[in-house]
Amino acid sequence: MGRMTPIGMLFIIGFLAGSSWALVSLVRRLRREHAGTRWWVMFVILVAIGVSLGIWCAFRCEYPVGGRYRFGSFPIPVVFFHLEDGQWIDFPVPQFQAWSAAFTNIIAITALATLPLWLLKWRQHRHGRTKAQQDAPANAG
Repeated sequence: MGRMTPIGMLFIIGFLAGSSWALVSLVRRLRREHAGTRWWVMFVILVAIGVSLGIWCAFRCEYPVGGRYRFGSFPIPVVFFHLEDGQWIDFPVPQFQAWSAAFTNIIAITALATLPLWLLKWRQHRHGRTKAQQDAPANAG
């Protein structure tokens, strides 16, 4: 196990904070706008997909970075592999940092999976505001 780096932990904390903010903000927006059952069902489905995909990305995903390197876990790697003499040598991050990154990866992928709902709510809000602006001159007279 390697030595825990403060920069690595700051990166994890920042990623976790941003992803958590996105999820909490979406829930608050749905509650504030008294979203219907359809919106909440879409939210639950997207969160379930996000958690499932996040678990896979955190614990099963490996991807090449160049010809001699591979990273394990996505979006924040928890293990690095280097090809030396035909053998892949692993360089894992410290255990606490690895588990923190894996948890953060799950939350981040879950937040990313809810992006379509964010976009739909933004479009609905924008469309509703445009329609209200168009109707305002007609109601003023």
